[in-house]
Amino acid sequence: MALSITTTLNQDFIPVDASARLLYVLLQIQPGANNGAAAPLPVNIGIVVDNSDSMRIPILSSGQFEELARAGAVSETMVDGVAVWQFQNVPPSYKLDAPRNLDFVKQALRSALERLAPRDQFSLAAFAGQAELLVPLQSGKNKRALLQAIDALDDLKLGNETLMASGMNLGYEQVKRGFSREMVNRMIVLTDGFTLDAPQCQFLAQQAAQTGISISTLGLGVEFNEELLIRIADASGGNAYFIHDPAEIPDAFKQELSGVQNVVLRDVMLKMRLMQGVELKRVHRVKPIIADLGAVPTQDRAFDLALGELGRGGEIALLLELLVPPKPAGQYQLAHYIVEYNQPSAGVFGAKVRQNIVVQYTGDATQTPVNPTVMNIVEKVSAFKLQTRALEDAARGDIAGATQKLQAAATRLLNMGEDDLARAALDEVANLEQRGQMTPEGTKRLRYDTRRLTQKLE
Repeated sequence: MALSITTTLNQDFIPVDASARLLYVLLQIQPGANNGAAAPLPVNIGIVVDNSDSMRIPILSSGQFEELARAGAVSETMVDGVAVWQFQNVPPSYKLDAPRNLDFVKQALRSALERLAPRDQFSLAAFAGQAELLVPLQSGKNKRALLQAIDALDDLKLGNETLMASGMNLGYEQVKRGFSREMVNRMIVLTDGFTLDAPQCQFLAQQAAQTGISISTLGLGVEFNEELLIRIADASGGNAYFIHDPAEIPDAFKQELSGVQNVVLRDVMLKMRLMQGVELKRVHRVKPIIADLGAVPTQDRAFDLALGELGRGGEIALLLELLVPPKPAGQYQLAHYIVEYNQPSAGVFGAKVRQNIVVQYTGDATQTPVNPTVMNIVEKVSAFKLQTRALEDAARGDIAGATQKLQAAATRLLNMGEDDLARAALDEVANLEQRGQMTPEGTKRLRYDTRRLTQKLE
């Protein structure tokens, strides 16, 4: 079988009593063993890169910076809404040998060029205050077009602002133009600035999701809007990366392209119908990362969830919170579900796997142990939810609420053995108490790293 599904409850036995009870259901979806030899799917990829002035600022060592400061060649200014150091009147004798963010982007693009196969498709767009399509949709056979565009990035003059939606729109139109159900259709968007057109970006992400195009986002530095980039990735089924060090850009591109080229199953969809009296309270995606899927709308006790793509060795896992009614002793079906998928490499479209969720009600209290694996995931999701609510409180100016929730999240993280992340949370507690706000870097680390807590599960 092309798909393997495992359903695990936090309790296989529910005590008979007179009250409703919250039940956690872990649903794990993995590619079947016969996918190991499947040929990789061709990719249709659109790359959209930030080419604003902030991407061109040299990354100096502390010694270089101090030397230029002593020469009076350093001043602070605003670029893309970000406070940066500007270098003027650099002595003619000074030879500046320092890389820029853009140089690492170019290195990543050259690496991507090497990974493209003749049957793949690609496009490249750049944006700042305006956007430009550098490479319209091309066959993987024409790598020279991308190589020429990489070399031309230095000469682009697209303004000082960051209007990401303009670049996303160009990339989306090209990927849509080459869209195929037999390919992996993906956009990669990289930025280091706080975009001025966030609503348009969100709208484009929704459009892409409806079309069947995923968007992966790479946020560079500490001044971009991480909430927006994560929302774009989650809404469309892509990945979200936080790149603190520009030297990590090529590796992040490599990781993303490797994942895209590893996809074996497309259009994975969960369709579930709950039995009478069973309520869906919440759904979290917990693999490959933790993401709150929000209040999933149900109609006649049924709901659908688009789960995107699945690669070799990968896993999609969901944690469902079900409120189940009291019942007499006996075995009961709580829900029936279908997982649909396409396997283009085998010519399989619209395949279905059907399963039931069943639980046993018992009057014997000694038969109600909890499943440690499921409860481990519940704890990790709880820590994720606490830090998410803390960041929301901080954004609203509720410092007391944010501090309390971050302290609770830190305690949970310590109990899980996540010492580094717990310390990061406590550092931000101190920042809230002393300065009334969290640091941009700390905020980003908490937001991105708590999403990855379940990647460390044994």
